[in-house]
Amino acid sequence: MKKITLVFSVMMTMFTAAMAQESIDFSNGTFDGQWGDKDTRSMWTSADGIQIVSTDANGNEVGSMKYYNSKFTLYINENVATPIKYTITVPEGYSLTEMKVKNSTMTHNAWIDYNWSSYSLHNTTAEQTIQFVEGENAFYLYGQVGRTIYLTSLTVTKTGEETAIDEVKGENGEVKAIYDLTGRRINEIARPGIYIVDGKKVFVK
Repeated sequence: MKKITLVFSVMMTMFTAAMAQESIDFSNGTFDGQWGDKDTRSMWTSADGIQIVSTDANGNEVGSMKYYNSKFTLYINENVATPIKYTITVPEGYSLTEMKVKNSTMTHNAWIDYNWSSYSLHNTTAEQTIQFVEGENAFYLYGQVGRTIYLTSLTVTKTGEETAIDEVKGENGEVKAIYDLTGRRINEIARPGIYIVDGKKVFVK
């Protein structure tokens, strides 16, 4: 490891590599695609270009979404056997973070499958939070025909933006962590520059 020259040892604020999260505004989007029962459509696109498409088991678009009474509604189409597949596409620079769903009525028998996990919405109107896994951008809605559930929130992450700030206090003793000035943790110092070593700003010749 290169020689480290201590510049100063004070409590300081540093940027970490946390990303900016954004909650999607369902009221600010447009519907398109195939019509379904009760004025539902098969495609919704947000102002940011995030898109949700609903299809049947054969991949055919089926109308099963609408925004009504300030709620984004997923409708189990009376003419389509479940499951209904919802595929979410995000533009470059975004990644899916999480979504929250809830039953419109406790007695509706409905559940969601995502990434080999099942989330029951029966006998409760409490929100269910589903954390997205990288590369898994589709979920499946099962339940009684003619029933509805609500997609109450959808959160995405804008990648490549460093926004979170942590306070790191300098301590004497053994080095515990090394960060570069972008907030990225590194295992060793490989080239000259300014680094954060155990909460202290140091200059490496």
